[in-house]
Amino acid sequence: MRRIIAFVLAFITVIAVFGCGKNEEPKNTDSVTTENTVIEDNSVKFSDYQIIYSARASKDVESAVTEFRKNIKEYTGISMDFDYDALAEESDSWKEILIGKTNRTESEEASEILKNAGADSFIIKNYGKKIVILGTSDNDLMFGLNAFLNNFVKTSSGGVLEMADDYQIVGSHDEETAILPSLVTVKTEMISTVEGNYNKWATYGRLLQLKYNGENNGVLFATSQWAGKSFPLYRSDDDGKTWKLISEIKEQITPALSGNWQPEIYELPVDVGLMPAGTLLLGGCTHNENISRMCLWRSYDLGVTWEEFTVLDHAGGAGQKNGMWEPFMICDEDGSLVVFYSDETDVHEYGGQRLVFRVSKNGEDWGEKQYCVAPADKKLRPGMVSVAKMGDEGYLIVYEMIGESGGPVYYKTSDSLTNWDYQTKGKKLTGTGGEFTGCTPYCVWTPAGGPHGTVVACGRFGSSSTRTQSKIFLSNDLGKTWRAIDNPLVWGYPNAEGYNPNYAYSLGFMVGTDGAVYHIANAFPDKETDRYKYTQLKMCKIIIE
Repeated sequence: MRRIIAFVLAFITVIAVFGCGKNEEPKNTDSVTTENTVIEDNSVKFSDYQIIYSARASKDVESAVTEFRKNIKEYTGISMDFDYDALAEESDSWKEILIGKTNRTESEEASEILKNAGADSFIIKNYGKKIVILGTSDNDLMFGLNAFLNNFVKTSSGGVLEMADDYQIVGSHDEETAILPSLVTVKTEMISTVEGNYNKWATYGRLLQLKYNGENNGVLFATSQWAGKSFPLYRSDDDGKTWKLISEIKEQITPALSGNWQPEIYELPVDVGLMPAGTLLLGGCTHNENISRMCLWRSYDLGVTWEEFTVLDHAGGAGQKNGMWEPFMICDEDGSLVVFYSDETDVHEYGGQRLVFRVSKNGEDWGEKQYCVAPADKKLRPGMVSVAKMGDEGYLIVYEMIGESGGPVYYKTSDSLTNWDYQTKGKKLTGTGGEFTGCTPYCVWTPAGGPHGTVVACGRFGSSSTRTQSKIFLSNDLGKTWRAIDNPLVWGYPNAEGYNPNYAYSLGFMVGTDGAVYHIANAFPDKETDRYKYTQLKMCKIIIE
């Protein structure tokens, strides 16, 4: 793993240079001469500079330059002029920040230096009147812009910094960090194994970090679906490095319903009825061939014991194809508990499954079923809805659209948790490079990554034809655009034995108290011969900044 060590060393050198003669009183000239010392005025004032970049720059670089200017304005109050190199007349006396491969001589000289630096490198070099920021690729250039912002712009004094005329650093990024054109970095900090066992084939992993339990805040919980029969609950007191099984939850009201599917775990942020803030809830579907029920359990002792306390809906079973599945819990603006789920009961009106929700003020009495995704096309079967509250800027839901090739993931937004344009399909989640994802999606929002935070979403598949692993998709503009990055959790289909339906079946995300995104997925190690029954449930922590 390579770090930006050169930057630190160079910055120390700059401090040493300006430590000499610091008690002198330089005049407002390019340099002053004292009896024994010549002190250069090495001030860089952003207001004196213009940004120049190539007219042939990619869309990603153009987006990065726009974000670069926004950051300079945010931290210094200075709106920098900018232009293409082909349009801006060149002069040795003009001060310019040259971004990428421009037609300026200084850019060419810096490019020669980078040739000896190896791949995945960037350079920041001051030529006096010109400051060059350049990378061996567009991606590396964005890391250079990010380094300049973090180490110069954000630390400047009113848009003024000290930089020697011959200042130069060559840096690189580690392999575990990605960068977006918004100059947001995404780094995998840690990967751990929650469980690995035979005959359980855990799927549908979910995570929770306590935020409303006082001294227990920060404790992590993980659950999954064990062979479709029960929900194990694991606890971690060391931020996910190690895990301990503390309980197993299953049907209690009607034990004959042996199927326990699709868990969702939630911590109440406010009092709901008699349940105080901090109460743990677990939602799931219990069923047999003839009956399915949408149930909730609660725990007042941090997951050690559970009570099945409400059934909010019921329908036909797995064998009748008119059941209900896949709950998601969230509290609305009024403190009511809202449960979203998939509903197959409206066959006569819609032809198949639709996405619905119910609202309860006390967690036990439920309002009428309402729709959030119910397109008029009866061949479509939306499912597996999850909801992200985007700070104070509305809500976003993602869901799979079965009935279209590859089961692509769709999404839609609303200003209200309980008011959706339900008859529309929504928009297909597609990356700026044409990437897409399909089946069993999940989404969250973190305040990290910019003024609008970051929406994070992922499905199982990245290609309907080959069923490759899906990338993770991020949006810094409330779902208007999406950027795809590699998923740090690896699952390995297709395989020599054929397609395995349990690979990465319903991924999970959770946002921690520090804004970090925790991600969970199930995978089947190549070394195991019976990969259908042996599962490794893995978790990683992703830092966005």
